[in-house]
Amino acid sequence: DLDDDEFQVYVSLRAWRLQRKNELEVEPYKICQNRTLCELIRKRRNDSQFASSDSVHDDSSNDEAVESDLLSVWGIGPSKAAKGGFGWEMLGVLGSEESADFLARSRKNNDDDITTE
Repeated sequence: DLDDDEFQVYVSLRAWRLQRKNELEVEPYKICQNRTLCELIRKRRNDSQFASSDSVHDDSSNDEAVESDLLSVWGIGPSKAAKGGFGWEMLGVLGSEESADFLARSRKNNDDDITTE
């Protein structure tokens, strides 16, 4: 269950997947399934540093950390998690200013809900 802000990010990821599907002439589920998109969104929403390339580590250890994070997402295997794979492309969508704003708003709303309960 995605909230309204997360759903906007989901729409962006589905648009990316549709574009890649058309470029590669494959079925969308062969790129990734909807569950993968949702899990990726929720993990980034819950942890803004999840699979973030904005680390202070050197590039190789940061790449390994990002790949490890990606591998923790259902439906992302080694080829999608490898640098240049679909996982990294999805992170590009998540890293857009618009997606980051939606996820920050969702994070804030979720934090507000927790403190008022």
